[in-house]
Amino acid sequence: MVSTNDRQKTRVAILIENNFEDSEFQIPYTALQQAGAEISILGSRMNDEYKGKRGIVTIKPTATATEVRAEDFDAIIIPGGNAPDKIRANPNAVRLVTDAIDEGKLVAAVCHGPQVLIEADRLRDKQATGFQAIRKDIQNAGANYIDEPVVVETNLITSRQPGDLPVFTTTILTRLHLNIENTVLPDRSDSTYEWWRLGEAWGGSSRDEIVNAINTAIAGESYTLKAFELYVDKASDPEIRTMLEEVCILKRQHIKRLETRLTAFEEGVTWQEAGGAAIATLQSWIESSDNMDILRRALGNLQTGVVDSYHLCGQLTDPLTVAILTDIEKNLSLLEQRVGDLYRARVGKNVKPPMPTTMAAVA
Repeated sequence: MVSTNDRQKTRVAILIENNFEDSEFQIPYTALQQAGAEISILGSRMNDEYKGKRGIVTIKPTATATEVRAEDFDAIIIPGGNAPDKIRANPNAVRLVTDAIDEGKLVAAVCHGPQVLIEADRLRDKQATGFQAIRKDIQNAGANYIDEPVVVETNLITSRQPGDLPVFTTTILTRLHLNIENTVLPDRSDSTYEWWRLGEAWGGSSRDEIVNAINTAIAGESYTLKAFELYVDKASDPEIRTMLEEVCILKRQHIKRLETRLTAFEEGVTWQEAGGAAIATLQSWIESSDNMDILRRALGNLQTGVVDSYHLCGQLTDPLTVAILTDIEKNLSLLEQRVGDLYRARVGKNVKPPMPTTMAAVA
């Protein structure tokens, strides 16, 4: 591989607007700096200061999309967050991206970043990925959505979320023939590689942050497993009981996967000490509850698990851990739908709509 010291510097532009996803800017930016690339930060106003949605990164642009040409760069990177929705409204930024794609320049977009590619109408008949919330948008733009960490289609690189960033960034470096001193870049298809190490080196999640997130997930799944075991003991409706038992089985699988993941960090689990008091309170509540109370409580537990897993996924830049948390989120979401269906079927016509929040009602 050719060293950056032996040739002209690779020129890369990163498009930003306010509320970009911090890690989706920070990790590619840091890695490209380490590789010796010449980086331009492009905003819509030259005197603005742009802040990430999590408040971690603040950056001033070196230029605006209006001042530059696609031919000035070897690659353009589009981080996600809320920024792409603003970038796509800037015709100068969209024209820059369109020209870069048409000229064969490398264009890489992560998370919501493909929204700009949609605006440029350059996803038609291509394979691409992006954040799950814009999957349908990508498909409607004529692309074949692929649910993988990184999808490469000719000169386009797309990725789904912060958890994919080490793979996404490695793919960019490899395609640009860039290397980093004392760093071996693995093949992007290596699903066993501990990608978090690269993520941490480039400003992403630290080892301790990943371990804390795994322990948080184990604590949540362990507590609710104990809760669902109590629900099973109390429930007298055979169908409800069977459903609750299925939830218990799946939660045990989740806990096993999370604990296995912890072995990569040589860490243990101590959730029981924090969960004992809560379980005792729940046990007291169950004594006076019927089948429908339990079913509704179970539904709330599942909804909390979906939201908590989703938030943990957005905080981490470790592909292996995020893959487990994503599976947990999907599993719990499906269970939420099934428990919700059963609850509605049991309640039937007894469901009462909420009172309207009008002034008359309040009075």
